[in-house]
Amino acid sequence: MNNQIRVPQVRLIMPDGTNKGIVDTRDALELARNMHLDLIEVAPNADPPVCRVMDYGRFIYEREKKERAARKSQKTIEVKGVQLRPKTTDHHLAFKIRAARRFLEAGNKVKLNLRFRGREVAHQHVALKLIDRFVQELLDIGVVEVMPSMEGKAMIAVIAPTAATLAAAHSKATQQRIEAERAADRAAGYNEEEEEIEETDDAELEEDEEADDGEAELMGVVSNKPPTKEQEAEARRRQNREKLARKRANEQFGLP
Repeated sequence: MNNQIRVPQVRLIMPDGTNKGIVDTRDALELARNMHLDLIEVAPNADPPVCRVMDYGRFIYEREKKERAARKSQKTIEVKGVQLRPKTTDHHLAFKIRAARRFLEAGNKVKLNLRFRGREVAHQHVALKLIDRFVQELLDIGVVEVMPSMEGKAMIAVIAPTAATLAAAHSKATQQRIEAERAADRAAGYNEEEEEIEETDDAELEEDEEADDGEAELMGVVSNKPPTKEQEAEARRRQNREKLARKRANEQFGLP
């Protein structure tokens, strides 16, 4: 730039884009000073190098302005979680579907996480129907990116926004509508932020389930109803049989 240009001659481009041809570098610098502008080397590897007369300060300002505008228009796509259970009611499912639609309309992906507890995992066909019903409500603004599949004791699916949904995500009208719907659901008692709460650790969850299942088997209970006298008697008989079996095993192997 300016006096840092050391070559004897340059190909000179004027501020309006006019090509002045090859001129001495000294003359090009003089011309730029007379116009109160700068001489900028834009193609140093050319023979001779190409230089342009411009307002360098304004050039930097305009470039930074464009970069800021580009960063502002860009949005990192986040993955928002929606938690489901095989027993999720239609009432709560409607809230969760609306939340998922808002996530997509804001330009984010939606990860459906349908978690099983205990013996529920044996009824994966029920969970698959629930997820399919959920996805059908989103296909006008989203596409299935990851098909439903099992991960541990949960069924997972991922829906991504369509190109048209992404294009409209930053509009003022879309943002206002999303906020209005979110406020309406919050007033009805549903908070979509709760969907982002991390699930209980799988190991702890399975340990609790096993303890609950064992207790239920011991008491002969398959529902939330209190055990009958016959069930309590059967549980006591089972405990006595187990104690007797342990005692005989200890005597057989000489254990205390």
